[in-house]
Amino acid sequence: MLTKQDILNFLRDNKEYLQKHFHLTKVGIFGSYARDEQKPNSDIDLLIERSHDAKNIFDSDLELEQLLKKQFNRKVDICTEKYIKPYVKPYILRDAIFV
Repeated sequence: MLTKQDILNFLRDNKEYLQKHFHLTKVGIFGSYARDEQKPNSDIDLLIERSHDAKNIFDSDLELEQLLKKQFNRKVDICTEKYIKPYVKPYILRDAIFV
């Protein structure tokens, strides 16, 4: 079964590519994988921040989602930190593990 460490290793090993290609300044996971509570059908919750000069954000998110979905054979939800609703942000950031 896919583990938190598998995901974090992939993100670390590909951090430079992710930063350059997707203009990411932060990337990490949160949710069930970050808490080691994942089930066989759990999705991957990705938390990102982008540089201010990032363009085509929708296309970039879609491409990143497809890359990770193909890599891990799991549904991937991408969340941008600055758009998290204030009442859930503390809970998400408490679980977040950044690479």
